[in-house]
Amino acid sequence: MGLILRLAWRNLRARPGQAVLLLLVLSLSTTTVGLGLAVNETGDESWDRLHRSMNGFHVLVTAVYHPQAWQGLVTPPAPDPADAARVDATLAALAREPGVAAVSGPWPQLRTEGRVADIQVQIRVQVRDATPAAVSQPLITSGAWLADGDDGIVLEDGFASLFKVKPGDEVTIAGQRLRVRGSATTTSVWHYPLDNPAMIWANRATAAQLRAAGAIPSGAMLELRLARPEQANALVAAGNASGLVRIKTLEQARSEAGENLGVFLVLLIIATLLSGLTVATAAVLVTGRMTAQSRQIGTLKAVGLTPRQALAVVLVEYLTIAGAAAGIGIIAGTLLSPLMVQGMPNLYGAPAPPPLTWPRAIAALTVAVAVVIVGSLNPALRGVRQSTVRALASTARPPRRASRTARLAANVGVPLPVALGIRAALRRPGRTIANAIGLALGVAMVIVGLGADRAAHDFLDSAPRDEEEAISRTVNAILIDQLLDMVLAASVLLIALATLNALIVAIFAARDNARNHAIMRAVGATPRQTVISFVVAQSGACLLGCAIGIPLGVILYNAATTSGQREVPTIALNVSVYILVAVAALLLYLLAVIVPAARLARRPVAGVLTYE
Repeated sequence: MGLILRLAWRNLRARPGQAVLLLLVLSLSTTTVGLGLAVNETGDESWDRLHRSMNGFHVLVTAVYHPQAWQGLVTPPAPDPADAARVDATLAALAREPGVAAVSGPWPQLRTEGRVADIQVQIRVQVRDATPAAVSQPLITSGAWLADGDDGIVLEDGFASLFKVKPGDEVTIAGQRLRVRGSATTTSVWHYPLDNPAMIWANRATAAQLRAAGAIPSGAMLELRLARPEQANALVAAGNASGLVRIKTLEQARSEAGENLGVFLVLLIIATLLSGLTVATAAVLVTGRMTAQSRQIGTLKAVGLTPRQALAVVLVEYLTIAGAAAGIGIIAGTLLSPLMVQGMPNLYGAPAPPPLTWPRAIAALTVAVAVVIVGSLNPALRGVRQSTVRALASTARPPRRASRTARLAANVGVPLPVALGIRAALRRPGRTIANAIGLALGVAMVIVGLGADRAAHDFLDSAPRDEEEAISRTVNAILIDQLLDMVLAASVLLIALATLNALIVAIFAARDNARNHAIMRAVGATPRQTVISFVVAQSGACLLGCAIGIPLGVILYNAATTSGQREVPTIALNVSVYILVAVAALLLYLLAVIVPAARLARRPVAGVLTYE
């Protein structure tokens, strides 16, 4: 084992450039995975801090008086007294459950409409006491809390901020002009407009006034603290039997409040594409390294190492890189996660990096190891299975018999450089396919980004249903801008990696074809013809990549938009956009491969032919 470790370490030190490049590519993939897993935990610390400051609930019970079919109505009818009585009895029974240490509520809730800043909005009025509650007392962010004998109200902080309402302003609720005493925040509800209708708090006298003006009783809220918080799940199971009561534990409420589904889906797509591209790049790098290490493997086998030990040297080398990449990825993803959700409307304060956890670390390590194994196992096995005599020989792999496609190209009168290029491409189909996969993933991300940008602009440019939706779109615009920035950054990253992958493939291909091209020039081919042959050999991967990447991008976009509960239109891009993407990808690809092609054409023929 010591010999295997020493040989692996020597290999890493002997080719540091390729090792660093593979480490960089793997780190990008693991960082994206770590970022996607950490992003939903970045708001937990601020949420917990707020929850502790208001002595928050262990169990939150939200009850409604109306059947499911009526709950979505703007102005539901008056509740059935039997339904209301059953709900109230359920809440009373939950408050008396063994193990309940403190109770807040039940707080009655009313449903009505109002005008805030001359805009019609849907309002949910929660009836509270002026005396602070023992459990889940909303935290004042401006102004003051409710007072007895005062018809003032308190607005939920997200609602007040979005409509720019300050203490002392007046709003109209159910036709009644009411003064705003202040604004408050709580972990019991989401920020508006994520939680809609908007929440306001009123004392009992004001609530009676609103009910007389037409506000409809809609339900109640009960918040409990338990002597043993671990018993919350049992209480949830006991209370959820009724379809009019929904019970959440502290952990469920925290998870829902910090959830950033849009960001998570985008990062999931990016991580998937990056992992696929990393596999393609790793396969190319490993194949190139195995070619360079073939003499070393032959030497090791000649002095007594078994094929299994030679394979272990290769795997230890790459698994070391994978372990380092996993460490970099989980740390970088954790530290970057607050930047990805900065300004999200569902945060309860400044986001902070979540603590490192074993599940996220294992996930990042699994991705890195899987990429290395998928990318390196096949070429490594092929290298160690090669005979010792052939491995010790310095000659390149002899070309196989020309394929039918290459012979057909020559028979139909295709120019010789083009025919030779097709033959060279078909000689190494594995490398061509790996290159095409890398390009396809980059193209797919561009299609996803263009589709998301088109959908975002169509949504923001469409006419809102009402003034309230027009205001709430300011929050949606923030979310959309952040998601589009992520998609744009991912598109640039994937295209850059795909271009780098193409450049690596071209460099390895130039090295493998150096002698063949030198022979071509020795028998009369011009440098221009060798460049054309080389570019044609590499361009097939780009055409295949575009043919796969464009429909793959459409499939990924449509799959992501149809996975949520809301109906989102499928991708709506013109055919000209797809053509433009394909042409741009081909031009960028040609710019990448022309560099090694030009260097290959300038190399002296004599020096290449005499190289051993």
